[in-house]
Formats: sequence, structure tokens, C-alpha cells
Amino acid sequence: MAMHITLDQWRVFEAIVEEGGYAQAAQKLHRSQSAISYSIAKMQDQLGVNLLEIQGRKAVLTEAGTLLLRRAKSLLEEAAGLEAAATSLKNGWEAEISIAVEAIFPMRYLLLALDKFQETSPHTRVEIIESVLSGTEELIAEKKVDLAISGPSNLPIIGLPLMESEFAPVCAPGHPLAKLGRPATLHDLKKHRQIIVRDSGTDRRYSPGWQKAEKRWTFSNIGSAMAAIKDGFGFSWSPMTIIENEIADGTIAIIETDLATRKKVPIYLFSPDPDGQGPAAKALAGFLVQSIKTG
Repeated sequence: MAMHITLDQWRVFEAIVEEGGYAQAAQKLHRSQSAISYSIAKMQDQLGVNLLEIQGRKAVLTEAGTLLLRRAKSLLEEAAGLEAAATSLKNGWEAEISIAVEAIFPMRYLLLALDKFQETSPHTRVEIIESVLSGTEELIAEKKVDLAISGPSNLPIIGLPLMESEFAPVCAPGHPLAKLGRPATLHDLKKHRQIIVRDSGTDRRYSPGWQKAEKRWTFSNIGSAMAAIKDGFGFSWSPMTIIENEIADGTIAIIETDLATRKKVPIYLFSPDPDGQGPAAKALAGFLVQSIKTG
């Protein structure tokens, strides 16, 4: 259906209301008062409803005008956003970028970075792909993402060091391993169910951590795995970086052992195609590094 009212007419209507009259709207829009009067008169004639009433020297909204003004504001904001998006694309900013995030990375740092990034590039959509081990490596190798947060990689690509993630055996406070009254032995651990987050790669080449327990549950999502641990269904080797709050509030307990079980895994930021990386991906990478430094 053809539209009879132009964006400019809606803009004139909005200006009259916001400025309080025809003369004030003319001054704001740098037009003559007669041009403003003609525009709104034609608009009301085309719509078949009165939008404004003159009371004294002030233009006052009618009931229909009040309803349509709300819609007009939304329409004008969308139009302004559309033009801004076109300008961003013209200047080389990507319409969409993607980032793969290894499950051991604390999501709060990425969320802080995304919040800052959105202020700089509000028209760039961001896809976040949560992955594990070789799943992340595959996304990097196949250049399916613009950025990737991952542990050490066997790929011939250098990553930017971000932080270290320390792993330790954990369980619910009520789990038998938390109530031994002594350090747990390898034999103790083998007797209990282990909760594992599986490699998300196509070939699942890597086994995450110690997997010697006969009984085990394997999850594809770290959130589900954490829920199983909290509810006492098993123990797991988990990254301290993502369960700090649970350790602090006592919903998850660290298992004391007589083994050298704790290990630190470095986490890197990879750019699969650094030569083809656009300004939006570079900006997000910068905000990510900043979020880790400032916490």
C-alpha cells in the first residue's frame, strides 16, 4: 500500500508539538511559518483527522494526535537508526560479527565488553558461540568466527594472552567427597560419579581433564553440568574462574585431595583472519582486553 504521509511531514508534526507552536517549529526546522502551516494542513487533510487544535497561541494535541504522535516518534527513531546503520556500513563497520567463547572463560568479562562495544557500534549485531575444546579450534581453523576465546591451540596462529583459568576438583557441600574429613585419594574419586563437559568439536579429539571415574555423566553445556554438581549428583574438575560466586556462597565446595590435581590453563584471544578483520571486530577485541584488566 502506497504511503501518503512522508517522514518529513511526521517530523514537522513532532516539531510543532515539542516546540509548542508553528512559529517555534519553523524556527527549529529553519523554514517559514507558512511552509509549516501548509505541511500540517495537508497532512491532516490526507489523514482525514485533526491532529492539532490551536488554543490561544499554542498548538494542542487532539486525542487522535496523541495516539499518532507516539507512533510517529517510533517511526522517526527507526528512520534515524536506519540512516545511522547505513552510515556505519559505508564507513566499513561490519553489520554482524561472531565470537566463539570457550566454556572455561568467565562470561561476565565478555558481557562487559559487549556492553561497551554496543555504545561504539550500536548497529552491529553480535553472535556468541559457546564451544568446548576442539569445537573452538575448528571454528578458528575454518574461519567461521571473527574472534575466538580459547585455551592453547595446536593451530599455527598466535593468540593474545588474556588470563589463566585454574582447575580444581569440586562437588556440592553435601556430597560424600566433601565429608571425608581427610584429603581424598585417587581411589576415593574413582568410586564417585564424575560430571564432564564434552568436547564440542566434530571429532571430539580432546578429553577435558581427568576422566578415570567409572561412573560419569557427560553434558554438552557447562550450565547443566554445574547444576548437576550443585545438586550433589557428582564431582567435577572445574575452572575456578566461572564458579567463584558458587565457591564464595558455599553452593559448591573444593575437594581437598592428596593429589597434585590443580592446574592452570592459559586463555587466549584469537583472530582467525587478522588481515581481513574489520573495525567492529577490532573494537570488540579491545573492549574485551579492557574488561579483563578493569574487572
